[in-house]
Amino acid sequence: MICVRHGETEWNRAHRLQGQSEVALAPSGIEQAKAAGLYIRSQNPAAGYVSPLKRTHATFAAFELGFAPIERPGLIEQNLGDWEGMQTADAKSRYAELYKSWKKGEGTPPQGEDPAAVVERMRSTFFDVVRSAADLEPTPSVDTDYDLRTVVLVSHGTSTKALLEGLGLIDRSHVISLTAAAISVIDVPLHGGPLSSSLPQGGAQIEGGPEAEAEVIRSMTDQQIADYAKLRMYNLSPEVLAAARG
Repeated sequence: MICVRHGETEWNRAHRLQGQSEVALAPSGIEQAKAAGLYIRSQNPAAGYVSPLKRTHATFAAFELGFAPIERPGLIEQNLGDWEGMQTADAKSRYAELYKSWKKGEGTPPQGEDPAAVVERMRSTFFDVVRSAADLEPTPSVDTDYDLRTVVLVSHGTSTKALLEGLGLIDRSHVISLTAAAISVIDVPLHGGPLSSSLPQGGAQIEGGPEAEAEVIRSMTDQQIADYAKLRMYNLSPEVLAAARG
């Protein structure tokens, strides 16, 4: 699962809190998304998912993958209530303790969405997307010596961190914020072991080939998926990819 935060928007540039407000990508955000597409295309994804907000659709389009994404409501950003449109500095000043708590994934903005609800809907969507991958054909990956079922998920900064923490992969109080168009990768090996085929009980394949793998994927419970999920990469900046291209 390649998880991507949308590219930079005009409100990001102005340091305004967005939440579920519709804000277009800035020209810089489109360039960031194009740079992220360099890595994403190398992974040969077979499906993509976006939130209902247009900035995720525009980000996905810049990847130039040749297929349309599926919109999933559960991938939308946290509703920030009264904070939406507010300057970040103002929120930090007027709601100092609440803002700190919110950044840790605990506090709820005034009239906003409970962070626990964000975690729940992101986890639920993730589990459904993983099981849906059973219907995809495995494709080559530059990172492994065997084919993988690879999916792109374009969401938002707070909601993506909520997912990663909800899967037990990060602690939000000890990681930096996701940068615009940054890439994080979650692996779900079907046996629960390491993804590397060079390690004991490693790899992603099981006996019986793709059809047997598909049956295992369809039958996985939410708890199994959560237990097997492993963070391969966190917050790969598109600027790093652009520099590598240059």
